[in-house]
Amino acid sequence: MNRKRILVFTLALLVVGSASITTYAASKSTSVLNKNVVVTVDSKDGNTNVVTKDNISDEEAVKMATKAMKDYLGLDANYFGEAHVTRTNAKDDFEFFKDIYPQKDAEVLAENSKKSTANVIDVQFIPASDLKQPGPARDLVVIDEENGEIVSITGMSNIDQNFKAEIDDTKVKESILNFFSKVGKNIQSNTIKVSKTANSGVIRILCNLEDGRDAKMMINLKDYSVMNYEVNYDNLITLPSVQKDHEENFRDLQIKQ
Repeated sequence: MNRKRILVFTLALLVVGSASITTYAASKSTSVLNKNVVVTVDSKDGNTNVVTKDNISDEEAVKMATKAMKDYLGLDANYFGEAHVTRTNAKDDFEFFKDIYPQKDAEVLAENSKKSTANVIDVQFIPASDLKQPGPARDLVVIDEENGEIVSITGMSNIDQNFKAEIDDTKVKESILNFFSKVGKNIQSNTIKVSKTANSGVIRILCNLEDGRDAKMMINLKDYSVMNYEVNYDNLITLPSVQKDHEENFRDLQIKQ
């Protein structure tokens, strides 16, 4: 598995252009920021190293991810201290998980491994407040290397594990529709499902997009903000254990558009 990780310092100084992420993806721009220092983790001399693969350089990926965090989740660059960039492909994990999952799941993993899967760029953000206490990155943006699409975004802020609240379907609907308006995607009618219960004040959402792919989300009931969005960009077959969870623990949510 070939993954190259980098650190990006002084994220608060990152200048995000006015062009939208969609515009960038269409133009496949490879312009490089001049106000960020990119240093590879394994670099011995500390020299600046801008890595360019396919259409998107590492620095441009950080620029896109920072803009997505702001536009989609409302998290400003000042919130972050470092960004770790890796390039990966779903095939990297199929062989590993095949020997861990139950047999039925492993069989589906084997089928998924035959599919053509996208090369993606993972940009993991470390909040400035967490730099002295390293832990798993909780804020992540995943970008399709070929077309620049933001295929996954996660921002785990404002979580209260003791928060309990009734699920307000009206607010859930508003949050979902508002988010998909931001990302410029449409949902197939009557395909939205919501988890029956919340965990630490967070509910899960499932839906199908008009482009034929399925997607999932997480919403924080504290303020009904979206914390996670991920599209099934490789159109992988759902594992039987996951499908069972969906059937048992989710309910339909009707939205009139």
